[in-house]
Amino acid sequence: MKIAKYLYMATATLAMAIALALGSCSGAEVENGRQQQGLMPVLFSAGNMEAAVTRASAAYMPEGSYFACKMFFHAGASDTDSTKFYTDDNKLTVDVNMATAQLQIDNETGNAAYQGNTFYWQNRMDHVFLALADNNRLTDKPVFTDDLIEFDLTRGDKTSMAEQPDPILAYVKTKPAGATPEANRVKLYFKHQFAQVQVNLKNAQDKSVNLKDTTFIDNVELLGVSKTGTVPFSIKPNGDVPGTTSKAEGKDYAFSLFDCKTPTAGYLRTYEGIAFGTMQGIQVTWHEPDTNIEHKAILKSTIDAKLESGKKYIYNIELRRSVIAQVVAEIADWEVDENEYDASGTIVN
Repeated sequence: MKIAKYLYMATATLAMAIALALGSCSGAEVENGRQQQGLMPVLFSAGNMEAAVTRASAAYMPEGSYFACKMFFHAGASDTDSTKFYTDDNKLTVDVNMATAQLQIDNETGNAAYQGNTFYWQNRMDHVFLALADNNRLTDKPVFTDDLIEFDLTRGDKTSMAEQPDPILAYVKTKPAGATPEANRVKLYFKHQFAQVQVNLKNAQDKSVNLKDTTFIDNVELLGVSKTGTVPFSIKPNGDVPGTTSKAEGKDYAFSLFDCKTPTAGYLRTYEGIAFGTMQGIQVTWHEPDTNIEHKAILKSTIDAKLESGKKYIYNIELRRSVIAQVVAEIADWEVDENEYDASGTIVN
């Protein structure tokens, strides 16, 4: 039995070495952009938002969903895993195997099929894979090719958070250790690049405000947040990924959150939205039932509050006359074990 075991291990190792040897490419071949023959294709599966979730309990991207992917590898003849992927003098090499590929989920367990370019393992060193999708437009073919992708947070008809962009990014650095494509399958776990903000409103316990129904709450706005957010779709020289960035709009810019059809239990009304950047306050506008006097109040504890990628901010607020009181504030990971992909691309908590 030991002889058979060692023979199998030797055979598997030899098969892997042959596959990679057949695929080893010279610098000229990479620069000329010729697709290598005899290489093992890179296979992908797209899991849920939390890498710690086991395969048995993971939620997968629904069948028919699209994402874009880029691959980066060490192309130099003397490169090692510690070699930078590129420098000022040695620019990032791009060939047919590093161009953006489109993939589509083709079964219920998240396996993806190429829709054009196919990636192949180039050697036994580290490869970096970046995958990007708009979680609210999973059924649309992505057109992400640039190194920086800008998303318009004001997109849509202002009726639902599902109309906004929800870019999700997966990053994997790995090397082919197995002897078959399946043994080297790359598992992608996506993370939200923007933040989600939820505001729950109710009457004051001191009864200084006693709104009989939700019609007297006019608007909830985030002040100073960004109109756009920019997601990186390339790597640093060491193979890491830059952070998602935003552009400050100033405290005079107001972004209206969306009114949820079903408020959080115990609250009059719930508002939510996807946002990014630095808040200069949460402003609530409401009017009195009898006099119709309008009130605008800003939650001052949210001034200069930076919204982080992949976080969900929950503000439970009491309405008081001309002021608002924050009873409970919670900041949690948007990626939680209970997250599932809805067919429409909406995250269900």
